[in-house]
Amino acid sequence: MKLIIGGAYQGKTEYAQKHYGELEVVNDFHLEVLEWVKEGVDPLSYVKDHLASYQGKVVISDDISCGVVPTCPMLRKWREAMGRTLTLLAKESDEVVRVFCGIGVKLK
Repeated sequence: MKLIIGGAYQGKTEYAQKHYGELEVVNDFHLEVLEWVKEGVDPLSYVKDHLASYQGKVVISDDISCGVVPTCPMLRKWREAMGRTLTLLAKESDEVVRVFCGIGVKLK
């Protein structure tokens, strides 16, 4: 598994296509996590239970951990869930890349 994180509109998808074009891409992972939170599903448990389904793929996610902490309880829960699920995916990934302004920096 390859994990690509970064801010919105920073070139994550283009980076994935250029460097991992042959692999299946799970794009907008952060939006999947938001839907799970809205539905009352524990994202961390879900990802743990389905970890094998991410193997051999590129997971692309916005990093929503920066900036002002949301006042909305649901959005705070989403932010926490993102941190925990991305930590798990990073641990299980072969490579982790942060993309900023279209430039990928390999973290792992």
